[in-house]
Amino acid sequence: MGWIQEQFEKRSERSTNASPTPENTAIESHEHDLWNHLAAGFRHDVDEFQRLGGNGSFENSGELQCRILNSTADVAVHVAADLSARTIEYRYESKQRKTAVPENGILTIRPSAASVALYSADQQLNPEEARRLILEPLLVPSLPRDLADTGA
Repeated sequence: MGWIQEQFEKRSERSTNASPTPENTAIESHEHDLWNHLAAGFRHDVDEFQRLGGNGSFENSGELQCRILNSTADVAVHVAADLSARTIEYRYESKQRKTAVPENGILTIRPSAASVALYSADQQLNPEEARRLILEPLLVPSLPRDLADTGA
């Protein structure tokens, strides 16, 4: 038997023996709390954006999804959590083909000392840093470096 087959058998044994443990249940609860905190933060950030004169909106698209829109730029970001996969995916979209949008991304949710933590690649982020990572290109886009240098 090769090492790949051994690994598949070990995984199969773990999945058949897996049952909800208090630790797993606590992590799932922390994951839901993290998502709820993140979504509430998105809503707060959009409210602040609007108070400062921005034209944006926040929409819940489901229990674990939301969409944030900058109406002036006609650009939106769709954020969706897959708690079973411990990921939060964000995807930018524009209705105008001429408008460039940032690349899509994924945050991972990893167990931490007493809770869970967000990561972008291998960099740990707090919820505010994660929201900024996702919302800054949408709500406060910067000019490309060559245009910013010329003042155009």
